[in-house]
Amino acid sequence: MTAHERRDLAAEAPSTTPDLDVRYPGIPDTDEATWEADSLAPDDVSAALRDLRDRGPRDRIAACFEEHYIEAWFTLPPAELKTVLDAAPDEHAQAHPVFAYIRALLRGESVPLLGDAREGGLKASDPVVHTTMLAMAVLEARLHGELRTAIELSDQIALEAPGNALLDGSRGNASFLFTQAGITRMLAGDFAAALGAFERVKWTSPPSALRFFVRDAHAKAALIHALVGDPDLARRELAEAESIARTASWAEPLVDTTVRLAQVALDGAHRPEAPAELAALPRQSIGEMWPFFVMALGTAVCAGAPGATELLDALESSNLPGASKGEGLTGSVFALVRAAHAAHAGHISAARTALAAADHEMVLVRLANAGLALDGGSPARAGALAVQTGDGTVGLRQLELWRLSVLLLVHRAKGEDAAAVAVRDQALRLADKLGTVTTTVVGHAVRTQIDALLRGEEAVMTESVALVLTPRELEVLEHLAAGISRREIAEKLFVSENTVKTQVSSLYRKLDASSRTELLALAHTRGLI
Repeated sequence: MTAHERRDLAAEAPSTTPDLDVRYPGIPDTDEATWEADSLAPDDVSAALRDLRDRGPRDRIAACFEEHYIEAWFTLPPAELKTVLDAAPDEHAQAHPVFAYIRALLRGESVPLLGDAREGGLKASDPVVHTTMLAMAVLEARLHGELRTAIELSDQIALEAPGNALLDGSRGNASFLFTQAGITRMLAGDFAAALGAFERVKWTSPPSALRFFVRDAHAKAALIHALVGDPDLARRELAEAESIARTASWAEPLVDTTVRLAQVALDGAHRPEAPAELAALPRQSIGEMWPFFVMALGTAVCAGAPGATELLDALESSNLPGASKGEGLTGSVFALVRAAHAAHAGHISAARTALAAADHEMVLVRLANAGLALDGGSPARAGALAVQTGDGTVGLRQLELWRLSVLLLVHRAKGEDAAAVAVRDQALRLADKLGTVTTTVVGHAVRTQIDALLRGEEAVMTESVALVLTPRELEVLEHLAAGISRREIAEKLFVSENTVKTQVSSLYRKLDASSRTELLALAHTRGLI
């Protein structure tokens, strides 16, 4: 059958997707035995694969799919793509590893791709195919909550990518890879790096059928800025996303949900109606963005919005992908929200307990620990954590305001007036016209400071920030909590009993306690023990 005859038959046959053209102008006007997969125009891939499934030759399906897997994956609905790949002879799978992996994925079969990637066992003669298989392993690692592994593999992809990926004519490969890198960094809580990856996606030129990649990059950048960055930039990103023409891809509803999630955050996730708006979002379209859904919900939880805590409880018990691994944002977001809620209620010890399960390498968790350190009377620790997060808050207006607020309180607690004034001026510039902070801030003192800066005012020093315990006093306090006598404490610390007595007296004075029982109760409330 010639290509002309095939077009005529296709024009007469009913299409399974009426909105797609089923003719194949990209297939050369030759016998079917002579045309090659790489001769297809990108927009014709889904139609060509349907034709191979329905009319043959089916032994060309694997090669056609492997050459155009991105277009095929995103333009054919998964259920239909499975019927196409199932029609290919099994003996072709070994020669086409991307085809074999995705077919197994759609069939629900176990594929040891991630294990092979960890051990360096992914083999492919074609560099593009090898990079693609690494990208699939990145996706698998993310779904298992193994964010560190996902980042390592993403970095390997970046090293192996041939030439200039922005100009390589890869039929969407560059757009796909940079998108995966951005999602990986988002879920790991490295928001600055995620924004960089999405910026690269915006510079790519995928085929028209895959333009949703660029729309998605704008939408995800908007979500980051809405929750932890600059709301003005979030609105700009949403406008850019709106200006990009929609495609027929099944991925478009996922982009729509990301857009809507960003809009809810910008409208104010603390509003009473916010939990209902979040609950109305289609769960199947939230997908991997579920940690950001929880972040937005966290603001509503801390504000006491009706139904917010109940929704949080339901989500936490639903075993979402990666939530139990303790890596990145996926493994930390519930701990962050619980810690913020506890700290908001003044339960510092409970906040510390909640945060213990989080990934302490993540910027958000470090800032949360800094907030709790301030509430617990440890400004030196808070300052050290704030300094450590400096690189991770660049370009993220809300997180940088949080970090500067911590530093401002630290300088004031230490009586470092000149440094406090300099930091205050930086913070006021960031807070100017910001209006509100969507980020779920952990720590009563730092939240109070941020609110004051948003109003252009000086915050009142809370008791916890004014309280400064020395490292030795904290050590003595821990021993007292363990029920150890002053003499035993002196022996453990290799100091005189009089020295311990002096430090205990200082603790009584600083915590305004009149008995050991009251001292330990106050210390527990402040999260010092």
